[in-house]
Amino acid sequence: MEIRRARAEEYGRIADILSSAYAPSGLAPGDDYYEHLRDVAGRAVGAEVWVAVDGPDVVGTVTWPPAGSAHREVAADDEAEFRMLAVDPSVQGRGVGRALLDEVVNRARTEGFRRVVLSTAFWSTAAHRLYADYGFVHVPDRDWPVYPDLVLQVYALELG
Repeated sequence: MEIRRARAEEYGRIADILSSAYAPSGLAPGDDYYEHLRDVAGRAVGAEVWVAVDGPDVVGTVTWPPAGSAHREVAADDEAEFRMLAVDPSVQGRGVGRALLDEVVNRARTEGFRRVVLSTAFWSTAAHRLYADYGFVHVPDRDWPVYPDLVLQVYALELG
């Protein structure tokens, strides 16, 4: 499996993976957030969109918003943040998410960040297991509301 920056011709596939992975959220298919997820080209302007490629197939993705990016939501200046980690449901459980997470953590260490943070929704239980297995811990005092009825949970991994 290879982890690399996404190519423009892969943006449609990435949008499909994100839509499929977020389907259990309970958001209506026409919700504005799906348009946000599917706007890979727009996100790639201010952040790096990475893909996991297995043979010829894009099977996963994650967004790395660098320091100063408008796509960062919860990171302090000395923290790395990643967003929208998603794996094609047909290959979940095969290490794709972990490979993407390895790349994020390695990049954060290389750039000298002291911690990696992320936001996640309550319904994303498979991701929660991955993050916990990796050593991320929930930081409840940093949880934040997206909608009145949806509070995102913040998880952090100390790199020290």
